[in-house]
Amino acid sequence: MTENEPNRLGIMINTHILAQEFEYLEPKTIDEAAKYLAEYGKKARVIAGGTDLLVKMKMGGVYPEALINLSRIPALRYLIEEKGFRLGALTTFRDLEKSRTIKGKYTALFEAARSVSSVQIKTMGTIGGNLCHGSPAADSAPPLIVLRGKVKMIEDGRERTLPVEEFFVGPGETVLSPKELLVEIQIPELADKMGSAFLKMGRVAADLSKVSVAVAMVREGDVCKECRIALGAVAKTPLRVLKGEEILKGRKVTEALIEKTGEQVSLEIQPITDPRSTAWYRKEVAKVMTRDAIKLAWKRAGGKA
Repeated sequence: MTENEPNRLGIMINTHILAQEFEYLEPKTIDEAAKYLAEYGKKARVIAGGTDLLVKMKMGGVYPEALINLSRIPALRYLIEEKGFRLGALTTFRDLEKSRTIKGKYTALFEAARSVSSVQIKTMGTIGGNLCHGSPAADSAPPLIVLRGKVKMIEDGRERTLPVEEFFVGPGETVLSPKELLVEIQIPELADKMGSAFLKMGRVAADLSKVSVAVAMVREGDVCKECRIALGAVAKTPLRVLKGEEILKGRKVTEALIEKTGEQVSLEIQPITDPRSTAWYRKEVAKVMTRDAIKLAWKRAGGKA
């Protein structure tokens, strides 16, 4: 649908305004937000920064009966270094970009935050919202996957925790139930001599990625003790490439091995052709970006690039 094109109800949509009617709810605590979710279920949508949801609503693609705005819940916005790192779901990309700890230790996540299109989007967009939107191109997903990130969710007083790589189901879909709320992202303590990197390619700076890749590597001498590789915008969900990782694990890192890993990654991904890129181009770019990200992560782990 384009601006001023009729939506499914035959109503003309102006993409700069919200034409639909809905109940607006602004809880002040997590318990209050959970109560609203339990009451409204599928009829409600949760809004944090609104950088994704509001666009969908303006385009007539989403019709919630209620909006539950979490932005007034201070208990959901924090960065705590404690046996790793804990991020509240309302932590913004700007918060991540400004954190010295994120920049110094969790480099891939810092680079993902820095890559977000503009200061305005970084200031409003939240890491929880970025994940819950369920986009295969979510900037925060690949770095969180390679850093062994987990998401904590609550529903009716119960909580569960899942690895980020298990959170996504399909385009725009996650494991969250209609009454469940994502409250925290957890990153475990990092291994010694670990380096990570994130690279992204888009049509222009203020655009979703055509391809993104994150790599985390642990070095033991000249040998790659551990390697995790994840890509975005190349499959139905953010994708961890297990066969590509196995090529490097337990072996001395060489240019030839890095080249082979890039080739394997291009075979393992399942990109589509869409208005932003072709499947063939994504495969070719993924090879190069994977090689570059491996070299960066290896160098940061203390190895020779």
